[in-house]
Amino acid sequence: MTAGTVVAEYGSGLVRTKVLAGAQGGRFTWIRTPGAARSGSLRQPPRALLAALTALEHDPATDRGPGVQCVLPRAYGSEGGLRYPLPGRRSLAELLLPGDPSSAPNDTLSTQDVLYGFGCLLRALHAAPLPTAGEADAYALPGAWRRLRSWADSPAAGRAAQLHRCLRELLGTSRSRRVEGWLSELPQAVPRTLVHGAPGLGLLVPAEVRDTPHGLITGEDVGVAPWQWDVGWVLAELRELRFFSARLHRPETDWERLEQSFLSGYGRPCDPLVHRSTVLRSLLHLHDFSVFVTWDETEVRRYAALVADTMEAADLMDEQEGVQ
Repeated sequence: MTAGTVVAEYGSGLVRTKVLAGAQGGRFTWIRTPGAARSGSLRQPPRALLAALTALEHDPATDRGPGVQCVLPRAYGSEGGLRYPLPGRRSLAELLLPGDPSSAPNDTLSTQDVLYGFGCLLRALHAAPLPTAGEADAYALPGAWRRLRSWADSPAAGRAAQLHRCLRELLGTSRSRRVEGWLSELPQAVPRTLVHGAPGLGLLVPAEVRDTPHGLITGEDVGVAPWQWDVGWVLAELRELRFFSARLHRPETDWERLEQSFLSGYGRPCDPLVHRSTVLRSLLHLHDFSVFVTWDETEVRRYAALVADTMEAADLMDEQEGVQ
């Protein structure tokens, strides 16, 4: 049993999260458990990859500020849950969403520094050596990619199938086929590296105590894939927030600067596969919202517009790079 005061609780049919504050300020325990619509436990990283991940749990890998560290899961309870010791009660995604700024416990936070450290951490993760031998699933693609692939190939009855049909109508046959091609091309791209698999802003937890490393929940979707999958995932989430910023009452946020802070920390320019990965991430986000939270046709149409815009950006990059 984990002691502490519950300071937040939320979730979806896929995963539920409870945040507990410890007796000492600045230390929190995040408990993640399977949602009602999820079959099976939350996944821990393959043992063959743990050595590389553990090294990044103790090294923020940055040259600016306290940086960001991987935080690996510890087993929790008998229902397939996981717990994480983290330095804050709110994710960066939550801090970027609308709310009362005075309620933020870390009001001196530099979002740009957090994103710079985030980029540094992912670059270090992608540079970690892959194991030469180990468990059969050590070289598996990220679980998030596999979930998207499964939905694209054979959507389950109900909301998943409804979304599949709706998106094909909204995007059109040509765009839909190109997205399917991009999804198939990702496993063939090289080089393949150790990847976080789902480095969302909702898993990035800024520290509430100054000069303390921030934490990134890591392990549930870890796998082996091109580095562009992770980078595209982060850029997709920033661009989604930018796209919806007027509705979120954050029109004053300098989204371009936040994106550049992350890319500066990562230290590698984007390429066409990054832009294609942003499209795939936005589609998976829409899938998870529509299937595991609620069905909202207006939201589906908004996301379809975002996906179309992102595809145009990817096409432009392809033209500039001469990609067929």
